[in-house]
Formats: sequence, structure tokens, C-alpha cells
Amino acid sequence: MSLNSLGKETVTGLMVHAMVEVLGKCRSTDTAPLILARVTRDVAEAMAEQNDHQAKRARQEVPADVDTLHTILTVEHHEDAASLTTRLEECWEELFGTQYDVIAFLYSVVLTKGPHAVIAERGDADESLIDPIHGHGSQSLINLLLTGSATQNVFDGTKDLCGLQLQGIEKKASVGFLSYLECLRYLEVGDHLKSPSWPIWVLGSETHLTVLFSRQLSLVAPPSPREAAVSAFTSLDTDKSGFIPSTSLATLMQNLDLFAEEEYVELMRAKMDSEGLGIILIHQFLEEFYPDSALTSCPDSFTLHHYNGLVRGEGAVVRFRKGEAVRLEGVSGSAEGNPLLQTLQTKWKNLAVDWDGGLPSII
Repeated sequence: MSLNSLGKETVTGLMVHAMVEVLGKCRSTDTAPLILARVTRDVAEAMAEQNDHQAKRARQEVPADVDTLHTILTVEHHEDAASLTTRLEECWEELFGTQYDVIAFLYSVVLTKGPHAVIAERGDADESLIDPIHGHGSQSLINLLLTGSATQNVFDGTKDLCGLQLQGIEKKASVGFLSYLECLRYLEVGDHLKSPSWPIWVLGSETHLTVLFSRQLSLVAPPSPREAAVSAFTSLDTDKSGFIPSTSLATLMQNLDLFAEEEYVELMRAKMDSEGLGIILIHQFLEEFYPDSALTSCPDSFTLHHYNGLVRGEGAVVRFRKGEAVRLEGVSGSAEGNPLLQTLQTKWKNLAVDWDGGLPSII
């Protein structure tokens, strides 16, 4: 089905489902209420008309300030997803399509999660959820919307930094995240966000957020045995040096559900560390236990779609851009001056993409 053929009713239904899913991830327990903050269309229009009169008298624009928003914002508590879904479907035209709808949904997310829980998870009460310069969501807000956790970090699990426990992403996200900042080595996105349940990724640049998606579910297929082995090996190779202590071999084999009786482990340790250096190299381990396994479960070619919600240039319209992607054998596609490809190569290293109508922008 073409994206252009989707009717209004279908689009509304998908939006309702997405909003309910986001709020469901944010609540602390399955029985905690789902909170809908809203400003109805009639109230929003009345406020817009009042602001317009004020602007004309003052000969300047009068913005809708936070205090004004708080006077017209109402809050509903819903016990379950079915109740909230019904409410949104019945009152969609009344609730949305105003200047307040996006910010009202942000309030819904924070109230469902609980403001104190948001502060506790991001670990910094002074950090704003909205970037004060560029206006996009902070990493804490992005993580909250994608995973239900307001942590500032994008790595997998928990990391110990000199005794300080830093919280990352605890489990695989349904929608993923890739970041241009990883290309600049400011951060490293973990597999829970890079390999989501669905082939959909939010792309973060220094100033903006865009969306990448594909209809090919094979892009998020379970990893091949060899990929799983690489991931398990890397989790023990904390310095990313390409080897682990030979004393960690038993743990690695157990983590991969390999036969790990003590005598067999000692035999394998002696074989792979024949010079007695006390280390096991990753290529030695893979060749010993996964010589015939596929390198990856990812297809060699696939179709991508990119969406940037900002209109660029006079007369331009917002639209999806289609790209044909190919994983190159042993080489990386040229990414110089191409922030989008650089970002995609944090997920697919040897990638080249031919975009219809020219290179899309992630800014």
C-alpha cells in the first residue's frame, strides 16, 4: 500500500495507537493511570482570538505563555489503554489540530510517568527536556518517548563509572534511535536502540530530529549465531581491544550456551592461546566455534524511507524520500560531507544509499 493512499481515518487510527503505546510505556505499573492533558479546540480558538486582539492593540505578536497554557489545560485519568483509545478516537477533531496539541501531549507523557520519576531517571533536575536554543527534545525526552525511561544515556544496560552507576537502555526498544553525534564520538548508541523491534529509527543530528523507516522486517531479524557471538564477546571486551582474558573463556561459552565442561574449556583455551599469552582473540574464537555461520542476518540490499518534518525552501512541501541501500563487500560507502550516510553507517558499516531526488537532510 502506498503511503499517499492512506485515508484520514487510517492515519488518525495509527496516531491514536502510537500515542497510547507511548503513554503505556511511561506508566510505572500496569495499573497506573494513563493521563491525557488536553486543550479543546474551542478554548484554543478563543485564546488565539484574544491574543490576536492583544497583538493588534500592541502592534506586535503576543505569544501564548506557560501561565496561560496552564489556565486552559485540563487533565483526564484513564485506567487502561482501551478507555484512552476510545476517548481519543471519539474526540480527535476536538482535541487536536491546535497550537497546543504537541505540548499538551508532552504534558501527558510527563504526568503519566510522574515528574519526580523523570527527574530521578535523568539524574539532573536542572536539565531541560526541551533544548532552549534549537527547540528539539533532549536525549532524556527522546528516550522517554521511545522506551519509557528518561535516562540521558543511550548505551545498553548499566555502566559503572568510578563507582557511579550510569543507567542506559535496559531492553530492546520498539522504535530505534541513531545519532550523528556518534560519528563525532560524543556518544555510542547501544544495540537496544540500534536494533529495535520494528525497522523504524529516529535520527538525531546536532539540531534536529528526523525519521528513517523501512518495510523490510528482515532488517530487525534476530542476529545470526555469529553476530550473537560477536556481541557476547564484545560485552566481555570492555576495552574494545579485540581480545578477552583467557580466564573469561568459560563465561563466554556459557553465555552462548556452548558446551562448557571444565576439561573441554581448558582444551579450547590451550588451542586458542597456544603461545600462553593469556588472551583469546575474537577472530580465533569465531573461527573455532562459528566457521560456517552467516556473518549477518541483514539483507545485502533494502529500501529505506526518510522523513524530515521541516519544509526547506520556498514552495517546498514535506514528503518522504525513498532510498535504495546496498551493503558493500569489505568497503564503506563514501560518507564525506554526508551526515545522513555517516549516521546510517553507525548501524550498517559498509552502506551506500541512492536517494530519489537527491540527498535528504537530517538538519
